[in-house]
Amino acid sequence: MFAAFFQPSILLRILFLLLASVFPTKLLATQESLSDEEKATLQQAKDPEQQLKFWLGIAESRLKDVVLYTKKLDKAESAKAVSGYRTAVTSAEDCVAKEQGGKDYKKLLTQLHKAVKKYNFALLQALNKAAEDFRQYIQSAYEASQRVQDAAEIQ
Repeated sequence: MFAAFFQPSILLRILFLLLASVFPTKLLATQESLSDEEKATLQQAKDPEQQLKFWLGIAESRLKDVVLYTKKLDKAESAKAVSGYRTAVTSAEDCVAKEQGGKDYKKLLTQLHKAVKKYNFALLQALNKAAEDFRQYIQSAYEASQRVQDAAEIQ
C-alpha cells in the first residue's frame, strides 16, 4: 500500500494540487482584470521581454482609463481601472523579478524603470487636476507604481 502511494502519477497529482492551492489566487486575480484578447496575447508571449512589453502596455492602457474615468467622475470605472493598473504594474515587476540573475535582467529592469517613471509623472499631473473625491483613485495607482519604481532603482 505504501509503494502504491509513491507511484509517479499519484505524486504528480498531489504536486499539482499543492501548487494549485498556493498560486491560484494571484493567477485568477491577474486573469480577471484582462479582456479575452489580452488573455490570448499573454498566452502567446513566450519570452520575458514580450511578457514585460505586454504588461507595460496593459499598465499604460489602464493608466489612460484611470485619468479618463476620474475626469468623468465615474467612481466604479475609476476603481476598476486602478485595480487593473495596479495588477499590470505588479505583474510587470514580477516578470522582471523572475529573470533576476539572467542575461537580460538589467535590460528588462531598465525598461520597467523607464516606463513606471513615465507613468508616475502622468499620475502626478492627473492628481493635481483631479476632483477632490477622485484623488484617492489616482493616489492608489501612484502608490503601487512608486513602489515598483523604488524597487527598480534599488536594483
